[in-house]
Amino acid sequence: MRILTLTIALIIAAQWSFAQQISPSGIYGAASQSTVGNLSVNWVIGTLTPTSLSALPVRLISFKGQLTSSGNAELEWKTTQEVNNKGFEIQKSVDGKVFDAIGWVDGGNQESEKIYRFTDAKLITTSYYRLKQIDFDEKFTLSRIVSVVPENESLDRFVAFPNPSPDGKVEVKLPERISTMELVDITGKVIIAKQNPATKQIITLPKTGLFFLRIQGIVGEKTIKAVKN
Repeated sequence: MRILTLTIALIIAAQWSFAQQISPSGIYGAASQSTVGNLSVNWVIGTLTPTSLSALPVRLISFKGQLTSSGNAELEWKTTQEVNNKGFEIQKSVDGKVFDAIGWVDGGNQESEKIYRFTDAKLITTSYYRLKQIDFDEKFTLSRIVSVVPENESLDRFVAFPNPSPDGKVEVKLPERISTMELVDITGKVIIAKQNPATKQIITLPKTGLFFLRIQGIVGEKTIKAVKN
């Protein structure tokens, strides 16, 4: 007698009446032997273990940076889920375009909220940061970009005094890395324009009245009033 062994794999999409058990981890079949004439068929409806779904990415819910009282840039980010997370490469740029790696923080696998911190010591100039989250299989995702402004470049350093000025002479203090400074009258006419000005300026208001000092730099722009009595 010839014996033919036939294995039939269960397809998860089909509804096989032979299936004896279905569970989250697999589908299990049955086996038997049938004989027709001199032909005997051993048949097995085999076991199918579903392929696991692709792991969800790391769920990054916040990423921020701030200047500390000691002049450092402190970065903080928060995740609520991590699967296959090798870790985070911290990247830094001074122009927001070209980034270099400056540090690393290990990740892992977790389903609860987790907060990470990284400190970039003694910030000298306005800097931009992003995270490169890397999986164990070397796939990666880039975060949004955050910036941290050191005190020497903060727009809060932009002041003019005395203001009002009795004789029209005003001393202006500027933050670093300012590209333009303008003195503008109330009609919008530019009276003085300077490129890459020094951080200390002496200007003269041409007549009694209200004027505007306007600066623009790497961290943004700001306008303040200047008055001659």
